[in-house]
Amino acid sequence: MEKEYIPRKPIDILKIGYKYIIRNPKMIIPFMIYEAGFVVGQAIFIISFLSLLSYFKAFNLIPKIVEELSRKNYEYLLNSEILHPIIVTLFITASAYIIVILIFDSFVKAGLFPYLRKILIEGDSSLRVFLGYAFYRWKLVLKTNILAYSIIISPLLPSLMLFYFSTSKIIPTLGIENRIDELMLGISALAFIGGLALALILYLLLIFAPIAAAIDADTPILNVYKSIRIAKREVGSVILYFCVLSLIAIASVAIEGIVKIFYVTITSLFALIISLAITPIINMFLVAVYEHHFNESFAPVKAGIMELREIVKIAKIMAGINRYLRKFIMSKDGFLALVLTIILFTLGIILGLLTVSPDIRDIIINSGIIVPGRMNPEFKIYNRIFLGLDIFFHNWKTSLATAMAGIAYSIPSAVATLFNGYVIGIVYATVANPIKASAIIIPHGIIEIPAFLIASAAGLRLGYIMFKYIRGIISLNVLEEELTNTAVLVAALAVLFFIAGVIEGNITPIIAEHLGWV
Repeated sequence: MEKEYIPRKPIDILKIGYKYIIRNPKMIIPFMIYEAGFVVGQAIFIISFLSLLSYFKAFNLIPKIVEELSRKNYEYLLNSEILHPIIVTLFITASAYIIVILIFDSFVKAGLFPYLRKILIEGDSSLRVFLGYAFYRWKLVLKTNILAYSIIISPLLPSLMLFYFSTSKIIPTLGIENRIDELMLGISALAFIGGLALALILYLLLIFAPIAAAIDADTPILNVYKSIRIAKREVGSVILYFCVLSLIAIASVAIEGIVKIFYVTITSLFALIISLAITPIINMFLVAVYEHHFNESFAPVKAGIMELREIVKIAKIMAGINRYLRKFIMSKDGFLALVLTIILFTLGIILGLLTVSPDIRDIIINSGIIVPGRMNPEFKIYNRIFLGLDIFFHNWKTSLATAMAGIAYSIPSAVATLFNGYVIGIVYATVANPIKASAIIIPHGIIEIPAFLIASAAGLRLGYIMFKYIRGIISLNVLEEELTNTAVLVAALAVLFFIAGVIEGNITPIIAEHLGWV
């Protein structure tokens, strides 16, 4: 009989949290959805960039920008006719991004914390618990998040206002020739540092507020009060939480720096591990601290390692991609989603080709974003085997987020598809040589692009399923099944992304070099 381990304290969750993930692999699905929020954020930046570009084209400013950049006159970008539209766009973009991330964060955490609580207390749970609470309590968690983050950023406002008033001369300074007085700038900087430290303390005091909202459904003010009370009582666990976050950040930088000495990059692998392995454990630890404060006991977890039959099951999932693809494509809505995805991707390519006028092409080349005939320096710096693996993990993680982002009524998946086609169109238009452009895209793209389109189509279909659930056409059980199927389908696509990554890191550069790329 397999030995069981009973966690006694929250710190035990940090030690054996991986066992919960092994026993409940569906636990990572909510975190896939959380990553999807950043796909939505990416879509916002894309739309903002296109809007800004359209503004500059409408007022015929692009030729002047190209001319000044070619002269290395970067100060021209500080001209009011250039800087003001950029500032306004950045402000609107940042505001929209924060709102979207807050909504996604609130939706996921509204279901995540009760879901993790059930696993901790009862030993098992289902995605129906996650989805049920997510739909039912996301607005309450959102209100709590807004209140909490408003409190957290409040110490930073005085220093920012002081800096703004100083630069705008609303506060008189002793500066000469319109320069900011150094004393005022120093005071602003010190006030900002002090505000940052206070904001960090407030953040640690309020980390339990969304947990209280999701689990106990109290009012936002009461959730904030409860969080402060728990954080003060469980100060050791709060400090441990902060130390773990700091250690992860330091380890990320240190490991990446060390491996680069050997011309190896593992950034995407590390990001994937943090997103889908470490982050779930940290969130489970916070829920454990919250429940431990109310004297709840934890259910036992099997202490053994993953059994052979579980490993074989996962291997079959990854190897059974043909079966999953056939099932997806043969379904009516799956086939239609794939057709729509191909149309969106094609429209993106056309839009990219039309966007790059001679002036914009000069901006892209002069800025070094794309230089015809010059390969990405990473292909010459890093070991190509590890670079191929890093590309694989990055693309697979992106496809996971793109597919799961479909839960937001397909919109993020559609925009991501349009954007990827748009980038390819820009590459072809900038390189202005179809053969050379194809040399850096087709070798791996012949596998990678279809795999991404399938992931995007899965996202579009998931949005359609979501719409049917909201309309009451299907039940929560059906939505749970479809969500799981989407995750499994994209997980199985890892095989294709691995092959594409190996080709992109090792074969594409060789082909490109033979066609004149250096």
